[in-house]
Amino acid sequence: MQKTIFIDRDGVVNRRLIGDWVKCWSEFDLLPNVPEALALLKQHGYRLILITNQRALALKLFTAEELDEVHRQMNELIESKGGASFDAIYICPHDRHDNCNCRKPKPGMFFQAKKDFPDIEFSQCSMIGDSDSDGEAAISAGCSRFYKVDETNSLFDCTRQFIANNC
Repeated sequence: MQKTIFIDRDGVVNRRLIGDWVKCWSEFDLLPNVPEALALLKQHGYRLILITNQRALALKLFTAEELDEVHRQMNELIESKGGASFDAIYICPHDRHDNCNCRKPKPGMFFQAKKDFPDIEFSQCSMIGDSDSDGEAAISAGCSRFYKVDETNSLFDCTRQFIANNC
């Protein structure tokens, strides 16, 4: 079994654009201490999986190729700052009314990850996100814990709490 942690993107890894979406690299703003947090998780043996709702794809505000490019550059930036890149990225490209199984709070992206990484044991996994829907999806998938990023807890803060509780 490979230890795995699931991480949301907008509001956790990068600054959330209120009322808008990150549609291109120039709009991506990496939050402080993200590289350090991801490096710490990797040093403790965790697989890093990003799961993110990307409704703007359904709204045709950017293409899947443009989103892939943002994620490629995000991983490069994180690595250039001494961090660990994500081992896998899963997106939900649907609108909130499409009734898909992958849009959080549904757990479909977790199950997609399990297909690609059969050694994932959800009861040994946790999720770090910034919304209740992140937590609901993680719990529905069977993850043991949810750590919430907010004004007082960054990804780095949640990572330190997670490491203290699990190592």
